[in-house]
Parts: sequence; structure tokens; C-alpha cells
Amino acid sequence: MRGGATLFLIILFVLGASQALALRMRDLNVAPYRDYLLLYAYLEDMPFEDLKEALRHGLGLAFTFRIEIYRTRRFLRDERFFSQEITRTVYYDPVKNIYYVQTVGALEAPRRATSPRQALLMASNLEGLPLFPLVRLKTGVRYRLKLKAEVRKITRVGWPKKIIRFLLFKGESLETPWASLTFSL
Repeated sequence: MRGGATLFLIILFVLGASQALALRMRDLNVAPYRDYLLLYAYLEDMPFEDLKEALRHGLGLAFTFRIEIYRTRRFLRDERFFSQEITRTVYYDPVKNIYYVQTVGALEAPRRATSPRQALLMASNLEGLPLFPLVRLKTGVRYRLKLKAEVRKITRVGWPKKIIRFLLFKGESLETPWASLTFSL
């Protein structure tokens, strides 16, 4: 019985430790500003040391945010109103000793950071992100925003390793559970 109790405690410890390594979203909020709906959200519990080492060894990081907004309906299934995916990449330039944070598909130049912590915070924070014009929303209608984030390491490998990784492994990624927020105008 003593061995069974020890095994049970080890399993609980392992499950608890794996829960501690999961990413979480905090301070999820939307706000109208001028003519746009802005999104505010921050990633929490990131393994900064692991991500810092990955950047130092030449791996890039991709922060992908999936945003969905549904129009809630009382007796029918909620209707998807808006869907967007935003990806920010972080790279390290060892010659210049500078970290670059770029939003994929954006017209602006990559932002520069002098430390890995600053670069990771720039990539992981959605602070004042414009989603769409406010004229698309109707007053008195309830909407539900869902947000999920994924952080993965970008590796450059040949085709045989890609096929083996696809067949055997999911890859080096962390993701948050869906966070949701209900709002109306």
C-alpha cells in the first residue's frame, strides 16, 4: 500500500508540474477607441529562460494568436462574426546583438529590442490591437470574444527530419486554453 501511495503522489506531482508550465492569458479586454475596437491581452507564465536559450542558439520563435468573435443568440447557435490569426516572430541577430520582433504580413519594419525579455514581452502582448471598425457592431447585441495563443520554436531542417518530426512528434510548442470575454456596445 505504501508503494501505491508513493506512486499516486508522484503522478500528482507530475500532473501539477505540467499544469504549471502551461501558458495563460491575463487581462483580456476590449475597448472602443475613436472608430475601432481595440483588443488588450497579455501572455503569462512564459518560460523566459527556455525561450531565451532557443533564441541564442539561432531558433526563431512564433507567437500565434487566434481571435474569434461570435454574435451570441438566445435559441440558435452563436454566429461567427469575426476571425483573425496574428503571428509575430522573434529572431536574434548575433552580429548586431539585437532581437527583432515582426508581425507577419504587417507593412511596418520589424521592431528592435536590446534584451530577450523585452523582445518576448513585445511579441506576447496584444496591447491596443485594432480589430475592426465599430460601425460593424450593433448596439444592444451581445458578442463573445475568444482568444487562444500558441508559442512555437521555428527550426530549419531538411525534408527527412520534417517528415520524421511530423510522423512522431507534435513539435516544440506551448499553447493557452481558449480565453473568452462577453461584451456589448
